[in-house]
Amino acid sequence: MFMKRVFAASVLTACSTGAFAACETNVDKVEVFYINGMFTDWSSYRANLQAIEEFVQSYLVGLGFSPTVHGAHNESENAISQVIEVARQKFEDANASAQLAIKQFLNNDPEYVNTPEGVAAVQEFLTDINSAYTTILAEADTANGRAGLVSLLDTCSRVVMITHSQGNFYGNALFNDLYATYDFPNGYSLAQYPMLGNMQIASPVYNPGGAAGIVYPDSVGHLTNDTDLVMGLVRGKIGAVDSNYDASINPNDFSGHGLEQSYLKQPGQAAQIAGNIANIAFSFTPYPLHGQRTASSSAFDGYGFTEMNELLDIEFGSGGVYRYSDVPESTFNGLLSASSKGGYFNEYIRDRFSYEKLE
Repeated sequence: MFMKRVFAASVLTACSTGAFAACETNVDKVEVFYINGMFTDWSSYRANLQAIEEFVQSYLVGLGFSPTVHGAHNESENAISQVIEVARQKFEDANASAQLAIKQFLNNDPEYVNTPEGVAAVQEFLTDINSAYTTILAEADTANGRAGLVSLLDTCSRVVMITHSQGNFYGNALFNDLYATYDFPNGYSLAQYPMLGNMQIASPVYNPGGAAGIVYPDSVGHLTNDTDLVMGLVRGKIGAVDSNYDASINPNDFSGHGLEQSYLKQPGQAAQIAGNIANIAFSFTPYPLHGQRTASSSAFDGYGFTEMNELLDIEFGSGGVYRYSDVPESTFNGLLSASSKGGYFNEYIRDRFSYEKLE
């Protein structure tokens, strides 16, 4: 089963010299990355990318989202059938108790851990699925997608993938791979500090986000119309996550499946998708921020703040990095302008906010 990677990397020095560090100053910037679904040629992909960009500009820019949307065009289809086939065969070949364990696992039910046989069945199931994902990750389309996502994560920004239809399989593969392997430029692991999310639209997968989605459930969302005929066929043929939006028949898209016509341009669906994406971005746990600003103070060496999470991180000169929660922006601004950082801390922050030691 996918597990959080043990955080072992040493904390690196700030990304740049001077009062501001380039990496940590992007903590409240959100980038969106699109991966398309089946039968989407280049021109259709570009049209969808433009539609998502307009959607982000209409609903999300005021919340810290970049107005520019990035993406990767996905042409390959064959590896997806392999993932589906592996899942179907593993489920059908399993005995009754193993089938129950796998079904519970896919439905995010922890009961499967009650029996050694159930744990073994789920572990074998994940091993085979991950082997199929390896094929996907080796494809040129997915490699391009991974490179694009890494380039955004390397800026230390928050990143939310929007994946549609069959593109959700690719999203699952990338989501799991990056949470297992990626470290930010400042030395912290994505597994320790989740800053990558996935909003799945018209999803044909059993579990949005895959195994990593179970570990980081707040980083994943999905929406599928109950009138989406394509997803209805998928559920009937191989099974998939249930539809979760009561939609009206769309006269401009009777399939109910088109990304633009049946999702992004429908006010109800668009508002719910935007709400899910915003919740994902605000749910992230940022890496330590003490490298954001240097302090010429005898009390502490560095400090940083995220308005989105209202977290203040301070590296004390005596040792240790501490994170203070629910700190208003006004308190942080007061710290910025205070002539005595230590004096301001003692009067307005110490013993006023809950805190934890990060390192």
